Amino acid sequence: MLPLEAIELDAFRKQYEGQTFWCGSWLGGCGRQLTTKLYVDRVCHFAHHPDLDATRPPCARRARDVTSADHLYVKAAAERLLRAQEMSGKVVCSQPGPELAPPGSVVQLRLGDGAGLTIHMNAAVRPDWDTQTAARIVVEAGVLVDRATLQRLPYVHRIRCDSQGTSRRVLIGTETARGTEWFTPAQCSLGPAGLVTPALDDLPNRPIARPSGRPHAETHDQPARISPEVGHLLLRLATARQGRDITNTQRLIKECDILLGRKTSVPAVLKKARDSAEQWLLERSNEVVTWNRKGKLVALTGDGAKREAEKRARQARQAAEQRKEYLAELKLALEDERFGDVRGLLRAISQLPDSDVPLTRAQIDFLKGARGRVYGGRLGKLQDQVARKKWFQGPCPTCSARPGQECFDEGRDGQPLRRFGGHDERLLLVIASRTEADARKRAYRAGAEASRGTTTEDLARSVSHVQCPTCKAPAGQPCTVPGSHESRFQRAQSQRRQ
Repeated sequence: MLPLEAIELDAFRKQYEGQTFWCGSWLGGCGRQLTTKLYVDRVCHFAHHPDLDATRPPCARRARDVTSADHLYVKAAAERLLRAQEMSGKVVCSQPGPELAPPGSVVQLRLGDGAGLTIHMNAAVRPDWDTQTAARIVVEAGVLVDRATLQRLPYVHRIRCDSQGTSRRVLIGTETARGTEWFTPAQCSLGPAGLVTPALDDLPNRPIARPSGRPHAETHDQPARISPEVGHLLLRLATARQGRDITNTQRLIKECDILLGRKTSVPAVLKKARDSAEQWLLERSNEVVTWNRKGKLVALTGDGAKREAEKRARQARQAAEQRKEYLAELKLALEDERFGDVRGLLRAISQLPDSDVPLTRAQIDFLKGARGRVYGGRLGKLQDQVARKKWFQGPCPTCSARPGQECFDEGRDGQPLRRFGGHDERLLLVIASRTEADARKRAYRAGAEASRGTTTEDLARSVSHVQCPTCKAPAGQPCTVPGSHESRFQRAQSQRRQ
């Protein structure tokens, strides 16, 4: 099993260096070679080698989570159990059936005497409880068993796989009236009747479920898994709420009620999502939403308007506090003549959202004076030449700030003072790198132009300073043939080498 984290994938690559990985056909794959993909912003995973000829069909494997290979771990555990008990037999995994059951839906342990054990890894193939005994059937922990069977059988064998490092650990459980007890395969054995676990030594004298005269939702010690039907319903419900579609949300709540009314177990997340959607509808019972032609929200009334007003008031208070902090920094920057910081702070103040606290006359005059001082002359122009995102990516030689960190100066009270526009030395590094890049571009262009070659006339002019040994044309005079004689080129090249 491939690790999901980058640091774990590095250790995985070192451990299996020199080995190859292939898309397993027992997993429904195509059999082509795989490579490992390392990411730091998402999970690591296997990927197919590129098909340069594009002649092979795409891989048809769809199940790619950690449980997709559990049938192979179960097969290996069953083979180890046979070897440990020195029994003759073989273990076979099912191929995709006529009903398109996933490969490995059933793992069969076949013994030499014709008996065996059938392990159902999912609900794609129904167990045959009528013709097989409970000792010869094992179902996966998340597979539901109908209530009539639970009222008839004293126990049901189950199996599950848990992640353990880069592998999966197989556990065998026995569900009885007391619940489910789990054991390792080494603690279990194969007898003439079928699978035997330590839980059968003290078996309760009643079936798993008691008969009841009223509908009863089945419960298991394992939480119900989210089926594709439930997952699709949850996605549609979330989309309807995000789009503020009240009518569609009401219809989807009714679909949730239908699923919750069934006798089979459903995930608790469905009930939670259904109740949350109903509460969302109640909150919007007195809310009217108006949209303009561009699809933007124009007006809100009711609870929506109240929430929007509270949000705007909160943003206004935050903007007022931020503006107060910027004005204090702006005053210190003007006193220290850090005009780059002054320009940056003025831009930051102008980009703040509207505040419910208006500027005083003194603050307005102060901002006007700061703008006139830095924009009226030629102060702080270095900050205009280098964008913040450019110098912010490199270190500062003055205050030793690392990439991604602000520059700081020592304040009057000994506390660090943020330098909003960055030190000039940090900006000059960017400008110097630009100058070097421009010089390299000019040199490259000059070399490209020189490598384009010259015409015959250009070559003739370049050798006209020597006398031609063939036609005796003096220096400065052309040869008697178009261009120049070969001997004249050779004489010019020899003199150039000297």
